[in-house]
Amino acid sequence: MRTGKEYLESLQDGRKVYVGGEVIDDITTHPKTKGYAHAIADYYDLHLNPEFQDLCTFIDDDGNRQSMHWFLPRSKEDIVRRRNYADFMFRHFKGGIFTRPPAGMNVVMFTQVDDQEPWAGNSIFKNGQRDLTGNIQRQWDMVTSLDHAISPMFLDVQYDRGRDDAMAETPMLSVIEENDEGVIVRGWKAIGTAIPFVNHLLIGNLWRPGQTSEQTLYALIPVATPGVSIVARESRALPDADPYDHPLASIGDELDGMVYFDDVLITWDQVQHIGNPDHAKWYPQRQFDWVHLETQVRQVVHAELMVGLALLITQSLGTATNPLVQSQLAQLIRFRETCRAFMIAAEETGFHTPGGLYKPNNIFIDFGRAHYLENQHDMVNLLIDFCGRGVVIQPTKRELDDPYIGPKLEEALRGSEISARDRIKIFRQISERFLSEWGARHEMFEKFNGTPLYLINLLTMQRTEYQVDGPLTQLARDVLGFGDTAELGKRAEEAEKASHYASVRFQPEYAKAQDQKEGYMNEKSATKVMSNK
Repeated sequence: MRTGKEYLESLQDGRKVYVGGEVIDDITTHPKTKGYAHAIADYYDLHLNPEFQDLCTFIDDDGNRQSMHWFLPRSKEDIVRRRNYADFMFRHFKGGIFTRPPAGMNVVMFTQVDDQEPWAGNSIFKNGQRDLTGNIQRQWDMVTSLDHAISPMFLDVQYDRGRDDAMAETPMLSVIEENDEGVIVRGWKAIGTAIPFVNHLLIGNLWRPGQTSEQTLYALIPVATPGVSIVARESRALPDADPYDHPLASIGDELDGMVYFDDVLITWDQVQHIGNPDHAKWYPQRQFDWVHLETQVRQVVHAELMVGLALLITQSLGTATNPLVQSQLAQLIRFRETCRAFMIAAEETGFHTPGGLYKPNNIFIDFGRAHYLENQHDMVNLLIDFCGRGVVIQPTKRELDDPYIGPKLEEALRGSEISARDRIKIFRQISERFLSEWGARHEMFEKFNGTPLYLINLLTMQRTEYQVDGPLTQLARDVLGFGDTAELGKRAEEAEKASHYASVRFQPEYAKAQDQKEGYMNEKSATKVMSNK
């Protein structure tokens, strides 16, 4: 395990980073970036703190102590252990204000390490075969031994989505040459989180219609590779602000960004997969199941924070016992408990992958994330309604400290059994988290990270046994007295074949093996139900 100091030193490697139009020479010292860099340094040091050793570290198969962000779960107990670790980290970052620390990004390699053969075995080359076998394992051994940070970049530039053939015209990352050393690539990867602050970019694709062989590439490359330029969005950090006035933006900003590859050489040992859009269509989404599990933990923490802020602000305003407010508080509490129930259900109905990992139920992960996204906006509005105008009218610390106006403000703004300063702290937290530019980025991240709501729902239908002639219609067919459903199934299959998008009917077995099947109304349980009549 490395120290926070070693982490910061690893970022001083000559990487090319633009932030808001400015080239940052050293992201560990520049005002726009140093806050987040040092927050992640603190994250690394937490793993070395003896007080948190049992929570944040584990002993690997070689007897070495490692950070829990590399821990591969092989039982339900292991998954709970990972959940407790992630929960601790999100709480440490003030209720999950930093959405993608290394614990939430290194997991993108779990599916690859668990099932390595399809990545090499399904690759397609232009100039003769290359043996990629063992690359993923060597890369995994490297990043775990050095305790490096990874950020996945799988999304591509937006293009004319009204034409499938427009995909080939976009300036997205593409292989322009294969040679004995590796591949030369040129173009953009559209978005990644915290990319100025990691050691490696894990580039890949989430398939779209029209994707070409040249555009299909998965590889792990150092950020400081010659020809790689990071273009991050404008920073919302306020490093010089008083933490009382800006309790979140004063800490730093995670920074999302794009990356341009200018004829970059990616050596063959860095390549995981190349050239097969069908592989991109079927498998890589399973990598993000592990990322979304971390997301689910974070969203439970977010929901709990909203409840806590709501209880505190209504008590400080003297409205907590109002029957309408009590009913609305119950809605917030139910939201938190429902998010938590999905997380626990995912753990309880998990399964073992072919590689031996214990994987939480991907259906409950997706349904849980969908529930959060569908309801989060209403919950935030409730919280803001509790605040009233106080959420936007708060004096600054400087005004509170003023010898003339300060005492008058404190008298006017004190709450029910709470000082004015403490009550304003609650307002400040709510305002910055949900109403500021800094907070708006946070909300948009939750809305679109990994997969937006519509795609979560689409993936549910693509990856589970919900066909019209499948097990979920068995009860309805029995009630209706339907007999043979072969014709119904045939029509459905023909429609799914005509679709561009993935269907559970046609997925290869190695992809299906990463999806939950047991614990639902499948053929096995349906037969059992009918036999008990």
